[in-house]
Amino acid sequence: MGRLRAGTWLDDWLRFRSRYSPAVNPRAWQDVRDTGRSQIVKAIAVIRRPRDGALLVSEDLNPAGAAFHRPLGGHVEYGEYARDTVQRELAEEIGQTLANVRLLGVLENIFDWGGALRHEVVFVFAAALADESGYEIVEQRIRDEPGGRSRVIWRAAGATMPPLYPPGVTDW
Repeated sequence: MGRLRAGTWLDDWLRFRSRYSPAVNPRAWQDVRDTGRSQIVKAIAVIRRPRDGALLVSEDLNPAGAAFHRPLGGHVEYGEYARDTVQRELAEEIGQTLANVRLLGVLENIFDWGGALRHEVVFVFAAALADESGYEIVEQRIRDEPGGRSRVIWRAAGATMPPLYPPGVTDW
């Protein structure tokens, strides 16, 4: 498609959508299905526990069965601002409201996930829990996850294992 021209982004988007929409052109997404490639926009919240600097993370397993940590957040829905995404996701995942939400930066993460290439653009926000009693919850399950396999924990400040993703998330 090339670069978007200033002042015509809507025309360019509509042309792109009509050309690549699965409803209009079912073959348009065949490459994604065949190659396992995907591009995702996410928003995550870096939340530190005030008393010790521990980071609120979800702990999950990769396709090979190795554990990893990731700050909470999720997919930015079409038409949703990334800042609204972190608010929505934390409410859905652990029932918490955020305060003092501010953008730290944006990371790009390209990685292999079970043999498929993945590409994420991640908005990283700093935030605090609005309800301070949330800092005392040692462990919980993600509420909106089928099977509840991922647990939410406080990762000790300075911990190096398991790996923390996306790379660079705590560099600010």
